[in-house]
Order: sequence, then structure tokens, then C-alpha cells
Amino acid sequence: MLTYFDVVEYLITSSFGGPQDAEQKDIRSAIRRATREVVWLRDWQYYNTHCRIVFAANWFGSVSYDAATSTVTRTTGDPFPADSIYREMRINNIVCKVRSRTNDNTLVLDSVLDFPKDLTTATPASLYRTVYPLPSDFRNMDPPVNEDRLAPLMYVSPDQAMKMERAQSIQGPPSYWTVVPYDGTGLYAVRIIGYPATVATLDFTYRRTNKNLRISGHEATSRQGTISASGSTTVLGVGTAFSSAMVGSVLRVGGADLPGSEDSLSPFVYETLITAVTNATTLTVQDALTFSSVKYMVTDPIDCPPGIQNCMMSASEYWLSRIRGNKPEQAYALYQRDLRLAMENDSVIRAQTGSAIVWDAMGWRTPLMADNFSGGSP
Repeated sequence: MLTYFDVVEYLITSSFGGPQDAEQKDIRSAIRRATREVVWLRDWQYYNTHCRIVFAANWFGSVSYDAATSTVTRTTGDPFPADSIYREMRINNIVCKVRSRTNDNTLVLDSVLDFPKDLTTATPASLYRTVYPLPSDFRNMDPPVNEDRLAPLMYVSPDQAMKMERAQSIQGPPSYWTVVPYDGTGLYAVRIIGYPATVATLDFTYRRTNKNLRISGHEATSRQGTISASGSTTVLGVGTAFSSAMVGSVLRVGGADLPGSEDSLSPFVYETLITAVTNATTLTVQDALTFSSVKYMVTDPIDCPPGIQNCMMSASEYWLSRIRGNKPEQAYALYQRDLRLAMENDSVIRAQTGSAIVWDAMGWRTPLMADNFSGGSP
């Protein structure tokens, strides 16, 4: 695996620096900027991943309402769901947002999206969920599809979604979708129009971002002490300082010397991913290994496929030249060369030939084309 440590060492060498340069902020900053930039330049195949949203069933009942305190009180129906804070309430065709859930019988509405007047008698109402937070590594996504239909949902803008939700209560399978900011967290959520009456699922693929880089392997806590393992995935340390921040990092195992990169005079013997940290002296790794009282290093992986690794390193070299104001034009030219090669390598299937005819359960197919046409789209 290409790691944070490897790229730091590469930049020290390429910039004619010394060992002390491993602690300099400009090298670390250059690598972090470069890796984030390259990942966001293109929808690389490597970063495609699958996600599923589980819809919550709607709540139906009747309520009373105190406008002075924005308090909704249940009069009939099941207890208010535990996830009510993520739901909207529809009363007399007015959509209100739930701010908090006091208990099974009481909700408090948002101060802006509330109901305009008191309700002293039991009034029919429904609670439904329309916004679902996306994973923290979300970057962009493809149209989602639910379990009841083969065709994807139709995209609408956030403004259209708000107007559709306000104008009508769309019961049944989800039909429309959009992406909105999620409550000022810096994250995103998918908003679905169409509310299942029962628990249902929605699947989609999305492009994720890369793993955040924190541990380079040059920190004292990432290499202090020695470790042992006896043919299992449990690694025991003596004088170590393992922490939860190391989950997902690479453990490189050496011998009497600290393990370096494959280009060093003391390359690592084994490397594996850390899957869990129990305490400062015990962690779990992906692969079962055997070694006794050896030196080690913990460093973060550069989260990319082999075909992009040279591009990541060239981008880091360019950013270091730019940060240092050291004539980055030549480094930029090499970076663009490696970026072109990375894009050419971004393929996980061979080119296909032949007709592309697509059918679905309703019986439609792609339109008829000339005999020498290679395919079509519905």
C-alpha cells in the first residue's frame, strides 16, 4: 500500500531535505491538499460504493396543538416514533417540522415551520420522514432506486421538492429525490418525495471521498515500544500508545530496526490494516501474523488504486513547490502528465461490443436501430 509515510519520505528526497523535514507543516499540507484535489478531479471508478436507506413507516393519528408553546399532544394513534425529530408533521395539509420529542405523547414544532393556530379538538395528522443523512464520506451520487421498481427515481431541485411536498401528501412508493444540506453540519442529506406506508428500502451508488490523513508514521506515538503477535489478529504492545485514531491505518511490522518503505534500507516485513484498538497496548489487525518483540510503525494509507499512485505523488510534489514558492511550473507539467496516465488507467472492465438491448418488467426495450448500430438507450 502507498502510505502517508511513503509520500512524506518521497518529498523529503525530491526536495533535497533532511530527516527533520518530516516534521515540517508544508510537506504534510502539500500531501493533504494533493490527495483531496486528485480525488475530487474526477469520478474515479475506485471510489464508487453502495448505500442503502431504510424508510421508516409513517405515523397516523390525531393531535391537539398549543400555538404559544409550539407543542403537539397525541390524542389517538400509536406513541410518537423515537425518530420523530427527523420527521415532518402534516396537519390540515400544512407541513410542519418537528424540533424535539418530549415523550411518547408530546412533540415540539420548529419555531418557523410550525402550525399557525391552536387546535383544541382532536385533528387528524401524520408523521413522515423525508430527509435522510448521507454518509460522512459522500461526494456525489447516482439516481436511487427502490425495491418496488426497476427505473430510478426522478431528480427534482430542492425548491421543486419543497413545493411538491407542500402541495400534496404523496403516499406510496418514493418517486422523486434531491440532495440538500443537512442541518448546518457541513454534510448532505437525500430528500425523498413519496412516503411508504410500511418499512421499505432505497439503494444507490455514490462516490466517496478519500480517508482523511492524520498519522504519517513520524510521530513518537505511532512507533514507540515493541509489538508481538502469535498467529492471530491480536497484536500486543509493550510501551506502546495505541489510540482509536489508528483504526483504519496501516500497521507496518519490522524487526530490530524501524520498518521503512520498500525503497529504504530497512523495508517493512509485513503490513496490514488496523481494524480495532482495545487500549494503549492491544489492537486488532486484518491478517493473522506471527512475530515477537519487533519494532513497528503506524501510518495512514493513501486511499487510492495503484493506477493513481504516481499521480498522487506528483500532485504532492507540485503542491509542495507551490507552497514554498519554488517555481512550480515544472512540477505542474509532470503532475498533468501523471494525471493523464491515471485517467487512462481508470478502467475496471474491458471494452464491450455487441448490441445493448435493455428490457424491463413493463415490456419496453431500446428502440430499433440500423443493423450496423452497436446499441441504444431506452
